[in-house]
Amino acid sequence: MLYPIRQRLTLPLSLASLLLFVLFSVAYAADPPPDKSAAVRNFVDDAGAEPEIDWDAETGVPTFITGKFPADLSIQGQTNRVDQAHDFFNRYGNLFQMKNPTAELALINATDADGSHLRFQQMYKGIPVWGAQLLVHSQDGQLTAINGHYQPGIDLNPTPDLTAVQAETIARTHLGATQATLLANVELVVMTYHTEPAALTWLVQLATNEPLGRWLYFIDTHTGGITYNFNNLPHVRNRQIYDANGACSTSSLPGSLVAIEATGGTLPAGPAKDAFDYSGAAYDYYLSQFGRDSYDGSGAPIITSVKFGTAGTCNSSAFNAFWNGAQMVFGSGGGSYNHFAKAEDVVVHEFTHAVTEYTAGLIYQFEQGALNESMSDIFGVFAQQRSTGDFNDWELGEDLNVVFRDMSDPTLYGQPAHMSNYNELGWVDDNGGVHTNSGIPNKAAYLMVTGGTSGKITATAIGLSKMEQIFYRALTNYLSPLSGFNDIKNSTIQACQDLIGSFGITFADCNQVQNAWAAVGLGSAALTASTKVYLPVLINGTGGATDAFIYEPNDDVSQAYGPLSSGVTYWAYLQTNGDVDIYHFTTSGGFIDISLSSLPSGTNYDLELYNNAGQLVGVSYNSGTTDDSISGTAPAGKYYIYISPTTTASSTTDSYQLAVTYP
Repeated sequence: MLYPIRQRLTLPLSLASLLLFVLFSVAYAADPPPDKSAAVRNFVDDAGAEPEIDWDAETGVPTFITGKFPADLSIQGQTNRVDQAHDFFNRYGNLFQMKNPTAELALINATDADGSHLRFQQMYKGIPVWGAQLLVHSQDGQLTAINGHYQPGIDLNPTPDLTAVQAETIARTHLGATQATLLANVELVVMTYHTEPAALTWLVQLATNEPLGRWLYFIDTHTGGITYNFNNLPHVRNRQIYDANGACSTSSLPGSLVAIEATGGTLPAGPAKDAFDYSGAAYDYYLSQFGRDSYDGSGAPIITSVKFGTAGTCNSSAFNAFWNGAQMVFGSGGGSYNHFAKAEDVVVHEFTHAVTEYTAGLIYQFEQGALNESMSDIFGVFAQQRSTGDFNDWELGEDLNVVFRDMSDPTLYGQPAHMSNYNELGWVDDNGGVHTNSGIPNKAAYLMVTGGTSGKITATAIGLSKMEQIFYRALTNYLSPLSGFNDIKNSTIQACQDLIGSFGITFADCNQVQNAWAAVGLGSAALTASTKVYLPVLINGTGGATDAFIYEPNDDVSQAYGPLSSGVTYWAYLQTNGDVDIYHFTTSGGFIDISLSSLPSGTNYDLELYNNAGQLVGVSYNSGTTDDSISGTAPAGKYYIYISPTTTASSTTDSYQLAVTYP
């Protein structure tokens, strides 16, 4: 279909009237739901700038908010960070459809000692909403980001008809394992994950040996039905080392104590010695790289059992390794397989599952579980690289005489390396593909470290040291139980920006983090001065190779392109005398510089700058192909750049260059 090019708006009054309308719809990573326009407008009016918001397509509420926050939300006087967070939600809770933010959010913890990262649990009438958490981030007293998963519109009877004991009986009967162990007190929770409508449930957590599992059952407190259930046991296929002596039952764990911290160094070669050495390597890795004292950050003892299971008798135990919520367990192996504590990357992988449980709490299913697996793969491989000095080793598990995965090329072992190949698996198949789809974030992590091209997008290497810090910060400060792939993309980009100036991390590094995610199909590539970015193209005719092209119909304010990134050069065309290109950007206030250069031969373009009230605040009307520029100090706000030809026809074969720098 051929779309006509719109004519230029020539009257400032027309621009002003349109601006008043357009400001109701600001730029986001995804479009806001229609009923959020007033809430967004209030936020924009108070902040004086556009936020960047990712919206959850299912719930219609934000999952990530960054950008400029209202100045009066900064910490002042006796205000503390918790009060600041409550103030934000009291004022803008309608973005999330909150009715009573104070009652609906309970502080879980501060992930940094100074309280600059706060984690809140969503509550419904005093009952936790399972997996639903919001994180509030600040720096130097100013809010910098809000992210997480909030479940709006819950309306249910909060009084259970079923007792906790009855719920446990229902779960045990369904599981069919008479020796199942109750792992925690049965807890009343509101369940929304894969549940419509929300249900009041009893959460029953059971551990079994055959099949090996850490089962979560959500029993409807009114009907007795099983609302949802799944296996949340992560596995790959002061230290305390135990020998399980081939036992098949988790009830026998940890087994016989064979070494503690003081005696482990004298162990003979074998599974116990490997477990002692590599669990120590895991501890040392997290302490030296991130200052983390054991998996819980508070010096918890590292309990490890080896020689679990017997090949041919209980293979699911013998050929396995897992973190069960209290300790690491490594199978005996057998046949061509070495024992499962033989591989350092596997041991650190399991240790990282413990770190994840004590930080983000990622559940072990679907995208969340694949991300959980990926975090363990990433830190397991990197810890081994640092230990061995082999920074080209991207395989996981090779010391077991089998390779499970390869981060440099996940497709070698049946994993996708791009979102276009994401495997939509049911929950009974590998917990929804946790060991399959983890290849996608694994590949992104590899590209960040080494650089490379995937899906026609190139990422430049930022190196192991920078990438580790970015992922660790994302895991501990930004991810929550229901975080998926889009969340880790946003979290690592934000974590990178937080760390600019530390560990040698620069703004350019953050662009490469974004590029690596774009290369695996998550988001778009960053714009850089070396990248030619042409505005949207409409094809005239059927789309064949000989069809003519009509470029970027951004001819009025409603189609303004942006926001432009500071310091980035853009290439675009003006097609006819009547064409006009309009761009927008938002500054926090200060010195701005706009440059229009490389004008096509035989043309003459004008450069104009309008503020968000439609007032002309800057012009450059140089004749011919002379470069145009506008510079000076400007107050905070949104601005529109106009580029238009005068009496000379434009060009569809030669582009101009536009760049703007602003604070």
